[in-house]
Amino acid sequence: MRYASCLTVILMLFSLMSTAALAGNGAGASNDAKNGKTIETLQKQELVKEKIQARNQTEYGTLEREQLREKAQERTQLKEQLKVQKSNYQSSKKNFLAIRKQLRSGDYGDKELGITREYLNSSIDYMIAHLERVQYNLEQSNGDGTEAKIAAIEDRIIQLQEEKNSIGKAEDLEDFANATESVRGVWNNVKNRTAVDTGQTACESLDKFVNKSEAISLKLENEIESLNKTGVDTPELEAKLANYNALIDSARENNEAAQKIYNKEDVTQEELQNADNDLQSALNEIKEANKILKEIFGELKQYRSEETNRIRARNSVGTEFTDTETSSEGETNRSSGNESENSSEDELEN
Repeated sequence: MRYASCLTVILMLFSLMSTAALAGNGAGASNDAKNGKTIETLQKQELVKEKIQARNQTEYGTLEREQLREKAQERTQLKEQLKVQKSNYQSSKKNFLAIRKQLRSGDYGDKELGITREYLNSSIDYMIAHLERVQYNLEQSNGDGTEAKIAAIEDRIIQLQEEKNSIGKAEDLEDFANATESVRGVWNNVKNRTAVDTGQTACESLDKFVNKSEAISLKLENEIESLNKTGVDTPELEAKLANYNALIDSARENNEAAQKIYNKEDVTQEELQNADNDLQSALNEIKEANKILKEIFGELKQYRSEETNRIRARNSVGTEFTDTETSSEGETNRSSGNESENSSEDELEN
């Protein structure tokens, strides 16, 4: 069972007071030395703050990376463990099927009983590995009611381990038959219950994601509308946003359909398969919607960059015009001055 996890982004902002702004806070030349000492002290204090903040940020980043690395390793270990247990189960099952006729005919000995014991134990180990992986996924989901679900899975793991102890004490085929029936009953209950628990948690995560997607859509709609008012041709962006919204709406519908099934009291295996299909459809639609969202962000980024360049160009032209105008006025004033001087000279000569 695959489902989306919500990522948390932590943003750390550091605001430092500029010591240059304090340079003018003096009481005249007589206090220069005192002010210089004060500024130097403040600079040292700010430097210490910067070092502490940088160290804390580094330590926090290192700790976060270490935690992510540990989680990745744990996921890998659980995946590998499940793979190993599945391989062991398939191998022991093959050996068991080879002697099944002997067991049915009553022509068996300690060797055949040992193969049967190994097959049942590998079956339980495979079940436990599966439950431990489901348990880990629930722990990472932070969904509603996960603690109770995790505790329930722990109880089922304990039940299976107890059945394994019973298999270890089995002495004849009848004991194995009783143990097999008991394990089958535990597993049928576990299989349906874990599918429901995992599905409910996945639906909760998807529901939160869809709600966030709707908020993102509204912001994009406002930004596209603003671009349109500035004269930018936005039909392509509007079409992509409409497609994105349609995919999110469909994902919500599929997710709600799956939720209805998972929340039923007595759900059948066929209904669980239908719910799983609905959930998978929702995941695929969200994946496709995210691709479109990436395209929209890319185009908006380009428009923002172009708008920034236009503003810079206008400001640059405005500055050049102002400089030229100022220069022209200076030349005009100088010319007027020269004309006045020449006129005065002519009057004197006359």
